[in-house]
Amino acid sequence: MKKILLLSSMLLLSSNLFSQYADRKDYIAEFAMEDGSAFRGHYIGEVTRSTSMGVFILSNRIAAFQYADLETKKRYRLNSRDVKRIVYYNGGDVAKVQEKIQVKQVTNNFKLSAETDEEFEFLLRDGKIQLYGSNVFRCEDMSCYYTHSNFYLKKSADPYAVLAVKPKSQISFKLGSSIENTVDAFRMVGGKCAAFNDYLDFFDKTVIKEQQLDKKLQKDYQSIFKETMKELAAKKQTRYLFDEVAGRVQAHQMEVFLGILNEYEKSCP
Repeated sequence: MKKILLLSSMLLLSSNLFSQYADRKDYIAEFAMEDGSAFRGHYIGEVTRSTSMGVFILSNRIAAFQYADLETKKRYRLNSRDVKRIVYYNGGDVAKVQEKIQVKQVTNNFKLSAETDEEFEFLLRDGKIQLYGSNVFRCEDMSCYYTHSNFYLKKSADPYAVLAVKPKSQISFKLGSSIENTVDAFRMVGGKCAAFNDYLDFFDKTVIKEQQLDKKLQKDYQSIFKETMKELAAKKQTRYLFDEVAGRVQAHQMEVFLGILNEYEKSCP
């Protein structure tokens, strides 16, 4: 889960200040390190390094992970450059997996960006094409607000993943991400399969353009927000509003990606 902090400092270290908007579970985390070693500890939180200019964030990266020793309970910090993968356990079950991936974006001329970003993202679906994602929050005055969800596509053998949604400004009055770049991202990752390309042509023409899927999703997100607010108000749990909205909006938008991924699985060897 990403947090964008609207602060005036040029460099900020935040040790999970807004943990109430993160998962509220006591996870045991297994850290797989770049040197091949691995160990487990009580997961505490992320240390986020944000570079800003005025109220605008120039970059927002996970600088470290904090954990506590399982026996001594002593706290430690791991530099993110040394961590490759984290598996979170809820009891004996795997709750989620977070991996370090290299990311490129789709440019205006339907190519991939020359720049490559390094991200820690959650694995949402494994398969021929892996789907990664995270939710982004804007934090101000000790309060955090969900803005959008990022989704990434990657083949296991590829060196990088492709951002499958349109990059979003931090200043926006809409929830959720635009899927404007989704078809292009899928072409970049799975476009060598002719049958899948034909499906993408159909999906782009019929679903995205004719049925105006992006506009429909934006309406859905507003409905999700209103319904969630009503439910949590009745339970007197509105402090969890944006955390819950983020999960529900992400799950709804993910249905689009899962449908396309299923077509790839059926059509391509």
